[in-house]
Amino acid sequence: MTEYSISSCTAPPDTDKMNGLLREYYALMIARVQEMGGDVPTGHEPALKEFWDQIDEFLPPEGRLFIASDDDGRFIGCGSLKQVGGGKGELKRLFVRPEARGTGLGRRLVDLRIEAAHEMGLSTLLVDTLTANVEMRGLYAKLGFSEIDLFPESATFQRFPALRQYMRFYELKLGQGSSSRH
Repeated sequence: MTEYSISSCTAPPDTDKMNGLLREYYALMIARVQEMGGDVPTGHEPALKEFWDQIDEFLPPEGRLFIASDDDGRFIGCGSLKQVGGGKGELKRLFVRPEARGTGLGRRLVDLRIEAAHEMGLSTLLVDTLTANVEMRGLYAKLGFSEIDLFPESATFQRFPALRQYMRFYELKLGQGSSSRH
């Protein structure tokens, strides 16, 4: 069985490895929106450019970026967290490559971001996902996230209004008793 290590980035990650991972992530999201009947741009380059333009928002002290790697150093998964104001943080870009799904890696990437949000002093975590992403919707429910109507701080909500009908929005209150160990 392959072992995966997870690192918290303190500087921008390797561009080629990260772009490869993000291209797979964006391709999956585009395919899922199209399966639901949505019309979305199919090019990855604007989304990649946006990620790199905003990289400082996902690095300490402003945010967190966790990357999972396999034994050969290949990026196998990722998840990011950024502050959106008012004591809130937004979870972004949770992705695990197909060969590592079902290993608990996705949950670990969510748990690490919840722990980081606590360390950053955030009071609420927000996340959006596609309606068709039943795996993520189930995981968020197991971890104590509550479905909400929407949150206007959502980067997806702001940048892609046409996608709103295909999205689900969740929040997790990080009160005194809150923990990522559910």
